[in-house]
Amino acid sequence: MPKEDCKYWDKCYQRNEAHLEKYNHPSKETDIPKMAPKRKTTSTADNKEEVSPQKEDSPNTSSSAREIEAVAAVGEYETETAQLHKEAMNNIAGKNYMEILEKRIRLSVQQEYDNLCESNEFIRHKFLVEMPPDFYAFWQFINTLKKDTTKTAALQHIEQMFQLQLVAPFEFLAGKFHKAKIGEPGDYLRHWRFYYDPPEFQTVFVRKNTGIHYGYWRDVPQDKDRLLLARNDSTQNCEFKFIAGNIFDAFLYYLEHDFVGTPFNTAQVAATKKAVKQHLSDNPLPDLDTLTKERNKRVMAKSFHRAGIVVPYERKSQQGYRPLPVSDAELKKILALFERKDLGVDSDNAKQAVLEKLQPVANAANIAVDECDFGTALELGLDLFSSGHKELHMLISSLLVPAYSLLSRPQFIAIAKAHMEQRSKELNLSIFEVLK
Repeated sequence: MPKEDCKYWDKCYQRNEAHLEKYNHPSKETDIPKMAPKRKTTSTADNKEEVSPQKEDSPNTSSSAREIEAVAAVGEYETETAQLHKEAMNNIAGKNYMEILEKRIRLSVQQEYDNLCESNEFIRHKFLVEMPPDFYAFWQFINTLKKDTTKTAALQHIEQMFQLQLVAPFEFLAGKFHKAKIGEPGDYLRHWRFYYDPPEFQTVFVRKNTGIHYGYWRDVPQDKDRLLLARNDSTQNCEFKFIAGNIFDAFLYYLEHDFVGTPFNTAQVAATKKAVKQHLSDNPLPDLDTLTKERNKRVMAKSFHRAGIVVPYERKSQQGYRPLPVSDAELKKILALFERKDLGVDSDNAKQAVLEKLQPVANAANIAVDECDFGTALELGLDLFSSGHKELHMLISSLLVPAYSLLSRPQFIAIAKAHMEQRSKELNLSIFEVLK
């Protein structure tokens, strides 16, 4: 009587004589029988020991499921070689599933990151904003100041010559992110975000080893044209000053107000200033006075950071903003309770005293939100943020989240939350330090 082909082919682990007399064990070179047209063979094993009764295959049973059954049947018996045993164990369902899955996820994330690095979409994806035309024009300009054509040459030249670091989106254009470790989303939002920087501000210049920094100010995340540039010294206070209507003028402001030259670089500084002014003459850009006048018409309140807040306001119905029930001076007096010696600095008593005083003000801001005066909650939230007291972060979040949400500024919610999670007074706020 002719033998039947064993359903496990050369992967069969049975060795008893009765099984071998009844079944053939064809190798992968043998013609595949019609009863199993899709079975795959990977090794030869013609002398195996029987450990369990056989059962017929279901037509829908996959080859990998059959392999798992065969490996499970091994039980306590030894395999022919250590390599076969290792292979069998690795095929047990779930053994390496999580390891393989995690590896695939890492590869997928890395591929997505590499693709982002190929275009300026990286800036919008990681920093949640888009850069204005004058930003890219300035990048092209500074690359003409140095003969070296490598991507990082411009950054190095400006830093060495003027003690000015071009950061964040400039570092992307210079290729510094391309081979960096991948960080969490919040890491990128905190990249060069100084202690008092509100979500509306994005740092692009930093005077090396100081808290002096310059950046674009956006009242709306989607703004990418005609942006003002502001300056702040985080070691001094929370106040921001608008200093330019384009990044070329901001660079000139830095050279004239914050840069301290030496006799050795006087000639080069003068030549750089001349080149910047010539560029502005050939390529006119928005100026500070024009943009400031336009923006001041839309400012509803100055706020602690002195840059003011801009929200949609319907003058006929007076809807969009209403003043807080306390003045800036009164609000600062409440916050001064944190410094009261008799309450204990940073103590629970001081925090409780402040929260009790702030509660009616916060309630008024929430009522204003309910009545579509979203700017009121925005003003109070930013004022409390500018006060610098981390004890108020939860209250700040409860004000800013609904305000930004109802103003259709969700990017600022993400930025504010990431910042308050790890708010630091350090001067080196580079993501490259975090991801070492």
